[in-house]
Amino acid sequence: AVVSTQSGHYGRAKLGDLIVVSGRRRELSDEGCLGRVVVDQKCGKAVLRGADIFAPGIKGLPHLQAGSKVSVHVDLAQKCKKGEKNYDGSTVHIANGVLKLTRFDIFKMMVKSGVGVEITERRIELPSLNGILEEQMFLQNLPSIVTSHAVDPQPGDRILDMCSAPGGKTTHIAQLMGDKGTVVALEKVQTKVEKLKANVAKQNLNCISVFKCDATLAFSEESDSLLKPPFGREVFDRILLDPPCSAMGQRPQLTNNLQLKEISTYPSYQWCFVADAVKMLKYGGTLVYSTCTLPKQENEMMVARILRSFPEMRLVAAEPLLGQPGILVEGLSNDDVLKVQRFLPNSDLDSSVDVDTIGFFIAKFVKDKV
Repeated sequence: AVVSTQSGHYGRAKLGDLIVVSGRRRELSDEGCLGRVVVDQKCGKAVLRGADIFAPGIKGLPHLQAGSKVSVHVDLAQKCKKGEKNYDGSTVHIANGVLKLTRFDIFKMMVKSGVGVEITERRIELPSLNGILEEQMFLQNLPSIVTSHAVDPQPGDRILDMCSAPGGKTTHIAQLMGDKGTVVALEKVQTKVEKLKANVAKQNLNCISVFKCDATLAFSEESDSLLKPPFGREVFDRILLDPPCSAMGQRPQLTNNLQLKEISTYPSYQWCFVADAVKMLKYGGTLVYSTCTLPKQENEMMVARILRSFPEMRLVAAEPLLGQPGILVEGLSNDDVLKVQRFLPNSDLDSSVDVDTIGFFIAKFVKDKV
């Protein structure tokens, strides 16, 4: 969301750097289709976001000529073996298209690139923005855009993005501060680091420094470094913490195989990030905490724990307030839940907000001297 255009109006907020790309649901029929193409879930999600199907994503395909009309089905059970002709496992019909590569091309010649199916109809009509204005525009979900605005970066600030890949919020923050100041972006996975660096370079931003670093190791009591991790106490004016989470708000989400035991481990892991973030934040500085998940244990209960554990941390309104109030939990007041915001898919919120977003949570704190 980096193009200056006609402002988007959502509830009480006005965002001047937002272009809304709306999707539209439709009913699909396989009438006229000569066969079914079965794809994996990663490919299916890409199709729902507007992509065509590339050869590596195809798992099952009957004998058909190129140019045949086909229906596209996602393998929900994840049991379709590569090269199956007539898979009868659990699937969901997400699109129709025209076959561009045959079984021989994909499974015999082992073609690794190129469009396998050109999509002509999809369950959610959404235009593909691949390759369009890539230096002027970054495709993000609405709550992610709101999060960067909540950080409220100012020219000359020193800002830390603790878990930054793929870089949407990182680059947006840099743009909001006019590329003046310092944004330190941390990511521990090398492949994600490379993607992050590519997105920074694509947008020609100079104030961002990217480091391959586990953010739980970004703080050291003995450090006096301002340039690279580990950092010491009170180094940053603003910190964005979007830690690893159970991601139950992500869309599209065809299946979710998380077990309750696994979900329950996230809050304690997230706390490792929070505790160090508070130490690295200057007095008078801002901490924005966000997740793309729904459980209160990772959201409102985390906010309550921060307020309980760190008297210097004061909850403030995570403006612009485009989402819904939070959930009332022990340790939060009625006023507190109005300062945080939740985005819930397909909500019936009575406002002008386009609430058909991913599930998301945002909270904002200021560090005071006590």
